[in-house]
Amino acid sequence: AELFDAGALFGRIEGVERMDQWNLQPGHKYWNLHVDKANRHAYDYSALLYLNSHCEDAGPCNLEADFTGGELSFQDSSSDLVVLPTAGRLVLFTSGLENLHTVHRVLNGTRYVLAMWFSCSAAEQYVHQG
Repeated sequence: AELFDAGALFGRIEGVERMDQWNLQPGHKYWNLHVDKANRHAYDYSALLYLNSHCEDAGPCNLEADFTGGELSFQDSSSDLVVLPTAGRLVLFTSGLENLHTVHRVLNGTRYVLAMWFSCSAAEQYVHQG
């Protein structure tokens, strides 16, 4: 099956939210459980490319480059799957109800990620307006 680009978004999630031109949704509760397909029906597959890394509170941590908190959790009835963000890690998953997920709150530093979505329908391919 062929996949089509359905959009992408550079994400910045901070322990202390900045109110600047890059904060497109001030006060957005990103840690709520969700499925990506509920945001846009065209999303069949989701991908996250981490641009920096999660670090442990107890270990050495350079908050100029990395962050604490911000883990990705997939919710399952038997057990949750937690993905620790690591710079360069690419996480791919289907966008429907089978992948209910959340991002844990970022406690310190800033979490950077490139989020991408793909559709199985050419009619849903992203077209840049502008």
